[in-house]
Amino acid sequence: MSERRETLLIVFAVLAAGILLISNLVATKLWNFAGVAVDGGIILFPFSYVLGDVIVEIFGRKKADRIVWTSLGLNILAVVTFVLVGMLPPYPGWDGQDSYMAILGFVPRIVLGSLTAYVASQLLNNLVFTKIREKTGKKWLGLRAIVSSVLGRAVDSTIFETIAFFGVLSFGEFVGQAMFAYFAGMMLEILLTPLTYLAVGGARKWLSSKSNKN
Repeated sequence: MSERRETLLIVFAVLAAGILLISNLVATKLWNFAGVAVDGGIILFPFSYVLGDVIVEIFGRKKADRIVWTSLGLNILAVVTFVLVGMLPPYPGWDGQDSYMAILGFVPRIVLGSLTAYVASQLLNNLVFTKIREKTGKKWLGLRAIVSSVLGRAVDSTIFETIAFFGVLSFGEFVGQAMFAYFAGMMLEILLTPLTYLAVGGARKWLSSKSNKN
């Protein structure tokens, strides 16, 4: 693998793991969207699908799947750390323990749902994306990105919302949030399709250009 290709793969891997971790943290906040409870992860998480599609397109399914598993490992480390730190006795006079547990203490359930959904949906997304690419070649990038995401996001929303919020919200709120998460996420990804084209085009151009001489 060329130095540029290796560098780009590392950058994408770090971004993928970081987006998942940040999305898990901000998902602990539920915000009000026209009466629907929506977790904060919806702001950033759709970019994980865009990034995943770019990785599959540039590096192939095998490396994309490895990044999924690497992201899983990092986030498991994060949730174990949150739990262990929460169990440590607070220093006398420090009054942030309740706040810490109220936010990060809720993260393990969020992360369990998110990681399970992330692995299942991203592996499915990578598989469908690759199968369509085998039929179309380099053409129709937007088509395979959207079709693979339609299936991937359905799996993601179903698994994540069930594990993370079933029983926490009323059944009506739960259904409303799950439906909103799916359709809003898909809408955001459709709107971000030009970004997928730009990222793939930019990556290919950068990889094909000659390295700058020192």
